[in-house]
Amino acid sequence: MPSLDLILQGSEWLARGRASEALHCAEEALRQEPHDADALFLLGAAHYRDGDLAAAEARLKQAIQANGKVAVFHSTLGNVYQDRGALPEAVAAYRRAIRLKPDFAEAHNDLGTAFFAQGDPVRAAESYRRATELRPDHAIAYANLGAVYRKLGMPREARHALQRELVLRLRNFFRLKKRHRSLAELAHEELRLGNPGLALRIGRRALEQDANNPRVMALLAAALRQEGSLEEAIGCAQRAVDLRPADARSREQLGSLLLKAGSAQSALPHLEECVRLQPRSPQALLALAEAHMALGDREQASQLAQRSSALEPKDATLWVRLGELLSKQGLAAQAELAFRRAIELDPAAPAAWIRLAGLLRLGGRLQEAKTCAEQAVALDDESSAALIALGLALREQGRTSAAVARFEQALRLEPQRAQALQQIGEILHYENKIEEAERRFRDGLKSRPDSIALLVDLAMVLGDQMRYAEAFACLEKALAHDPRAAPALAAKGILQDLTGREAEAESLLRSALQAAPQDADIGHSLASCRLRHWHFDDGWKGFELRRHKENFIGRYRKFPFAEWQGEPLDGKTILVYPEQGLGDEIMYASCIPELVARARHVAVECDHKLGALFARSFPGCTVTARLRTMANDWVNHLEPRPDYQVPMGSLPGHFRRRVEDFPQHGGYLAPDGRKVAAWKRRLDAIGPGPKVGLSWQGGVGHTGRARRSLTLEQLLPLLRLDGVHFVSLQYTDVDGEIRDLAARHGITVHHWQGAIDVYDETAALVCALDRVVTVCTALVHLTGALGRPAIVMVPFGSDWRYGAQGERMLWYPSVRLIRQGAIGDWPPVIESVRGLLQG
Repeated sequence: MPSLDLILQGSEWLARGRASEALHCAEEALRQEPHDADALFLLGAAHYRDGDLAAAEARLKQAIQANGKVAVFHSTLGNVYQDRGALPEAVAAYRRAIRLKPDFAEAHNDLGTAFFAQGDPVRAAESYRRATELRPDHAIAYANLGAVYRKLGMPREARHALQRELVLRLRNFFRLKKRHRSLAELAHEELRLGNPGLALRIGRRALEQDANNPRVMALLAAALRQEGSLEEAIGCAQRAVDLRPADARSREQLGSLLLKAGSAQSALPHLEECVRLQPRSPQALLALAEAHMALGDREQASQLAQRSSALEPKDATLWVRLGELLSKQGLAAQAELAFRRAIELDPAAPAAWIRLAGLLRLGGRLQEAKTCAEQAVALDDESSAALIALGLALREQGRTSAAVARFEQALRLEPQRAQALQQIGEILHYENKIEEAERRFRDGLKSRPDSIALLVDLAMVLGDQMRYAEAFACLEKALAHDPRAAPALAAKGILQDLTGREAEAESLLRSALQAAPQDADIGHSLASCRLRHWHFDDGWKGFELRRHKENFIGRYRKFPFAEWQGEPLDGKTILVYPEQGLGDEIMYASCIPELVARARHVAVECDHKLGALFARSFPGCTVTARLRTMANDWVNHLEPRPDYQVPMGSLPGHFRRRVEDFPQHGGYLAPDGRKVAAWKRRLDAIGPGPKVGLSWQGGVGHTGRARRSLTLEQLLPLLRLDGVHFVSLQYTDVDGEIRDLAARHGITVHHWQGAIDVYDETAALVCALDRVVTVCTALVHLTGALGRPAIVMVPFGSDWRYGAQGERMLWYPSVRLIRQGAIGDWPPVIESVRGLLQG
């Protein structure tokens, strides 16, 4: 007898309570296929029914080792643990089953029993109640719920539950008198138990008997979807629709599968027909809303989502989906209500807590996000998704060590979890631990060699080390796996731009955006590419997408003022707030005088380092210098109260739309005159000859430090110029490098740490110097904004702020750009700078 027949026969014996016959069938099936997970499970379940808990545990663990993604395997192991009195292990097993199949009623019921045994009747009641919601015909769950209600002193609720149990027992008794179940019914039962693999085997056997059975086709589609065979699932679902075109469920299944495959346009007519057939189905309306959202029709998606929620579905998972859709639409308040409604319906399900934590984190409510994530972890401490949610909240709070610990914990539970590994790698990347980040990404690829996410992350780390050939090889591998993978297309476009292939870069970024039109990171990258080539009209428009990026600092700034969209400002007050780095703050501040000319009053928030400089430079403005925190209540004390708010990075979109809009200024920042005089006296004491400020390192690992930085050894042709005195303006720790230079070559680079630590002193020193020579760093912006002469050594494939070509930097007339002609080729640049200094 074939192994499948033996498994089916053994399951039938087991259902009749004849464990010895079931054992015989399982053993015979295992002789044929020794590693068959379903046969191992049958053997374990038979041992459990026979009372041999040790043998049952051993065989069930073998089944899980062979296939750990079957919910019923874990829940049955939980029953063994519970019968042994190992309650914590039982709870963990039931939670694993529920994590695999959240609507698995039996696992919820058994989890309730374990909670009750642990002396926690409240949590037991929640689990039993959830089991009855998922399976209204679950007599045992109603009996258990009635018993718990009695324990909790709730007699009326207990009576209702027990009455329901009695009705169901009678109904189920007569159902047991029915004929043997069909293969289709058996396949459906295996799907319900969370075993799509066995459901697929049974379904294919059923198809041999009836090739035109639409129910079997739909079951096969469901099983194939769970097994990850999306294309084959779509084929079966299409066949089910062909056989029953007026069946709403078949239409919804096919539409959802097509939507999951990225074919929203093909999904649309099926989901529309489903809604026509079932106009009051919340699930059908939501699926159609998701299709419209995927096609970029936010308005229609919103209307359908509202219709779905108005029907008040009782399914918590549907509210979670609704919350996700609303979140994608930017409707954070409505999304939060949806997630909280899901929690009301099923407070023990981690999924809604995890989604709510993510939403709150993106809204800057970090402590609330952390609390929600902690609740998810408390509900299931083996949930890698919950641990990642907690890690993300901790990371946003700046607690990177604690975040990494949670991500590492998630990886131990689920080594294949790419997101946890990505987060660890990104933290290392941002902390300038480039080599360690590379190692972690490579480690991840050992177990997941085709992971597009990991290949892209590794490519970007390699790119930051200027190892472009290796980086492109990673991306080619990713694109060979999926030619339309938007992250890989975008990463390749970014690297093409850095290596001087602008046309290819823009084409790739457009292809990536076409594949993922809602991806703000890709849209922002394309905008940066356009701005680099001085295409300001669409460049600034796309640049606004930065505000939707997850790492956008300004997303936490939730001020109670209207967003300024270019409205007239006569008689109005506007708040300008920072959002990016120090150099960007200075660069965008060039627009403040134009804003002052339009508004009654301008309030400016800036980095605490820039407070004195901005207050002096913009005397008509209210300047608030502060450390960036999540607290925004300080704006309540502003007088006059602002009518509008605008992030600094959005100002150029209003005031720098053409090359002609960039003013030929002589500096818009004003140094402290007394400090400038003091620095001039100090510089005069060095001796005669020009005094040149020098900065030779820029950025950190993830902002292209390797590409845009030099060493003092590389700069020796400059440093050996007779009569020129060099003064360090380098903000990183360079004392050792300066000492080594003096010891090896007898060359002095003057360095006063006090001028570096206080930015107002830095500004004064820059104004006291004859000129500045620097790599691409915040010093460029400071020097240019002060109107002082600067020579900037620009790497090949420069940042958009420096443009794509030429010696002119639009933002600063006093700045001259000397560009690399090839990647990493600094000697010609240094020679050009030397010539300028000599001249």
